[in-house]
Amino acid sequence: MADLVAETGVAAASLYAAFDNKAGLFAAVIERYAATFSVHLYAPINDPALSTFEAVKGLLERAASSFSEPGTPAGCFMYSAAAAVSPASAAIECLLRDKRIAAEALLIERLHRGSAQGELAPNADPAVLGKFFNTVMEGMSVQARDGATINELLSITKMALDRWPAAV
Repeated sequence: MADLVAETGVAAASLYAAFDNKAGLFAAVIERYAATFSVHLYAPINDPALSTFEAVKGLLERAASSFSEPGTPAGCFMYSAAAAVSPASAAIECLLRDKRIAAEALLIERLHRGSAQGELAPNADPAVLGKFFNTVMEGMSVQARDGATINELLSITKMALDRWPAAV
């Protein structure tokens, strides 16, 4: 909050009042993050010119780069904030969960399309695969917060993609 006050020159009380309260301000931050960073991160998933493998690879590589970008907080806000939300902030916890579930659903939907187009092995389960790659990203976020470099995160990305259930 101190950084926000310093950058905007607006008093904390005025910021809270503009958004009704602290929870309202935090909800606005979540929405802004989802509309900017998350849209950029998930752009490969929405790119019809990419194969499903290329789309997932692009997502994981963007995560590795974004989570470790110098000059920005390490990791992913949506994952990191979830660990910091107090039990008293049920509405914020719910909003964060809804955003994470929606992002995972985009990934799973792309994997279902890829499966229907024969891009996955016939026995591959797109929902489980989506949860796997989402879990890899969550872990990469934690690793980045703990100081992992982009090269380390890209190595994790490569290892995860090496498990791709290719069609035969």
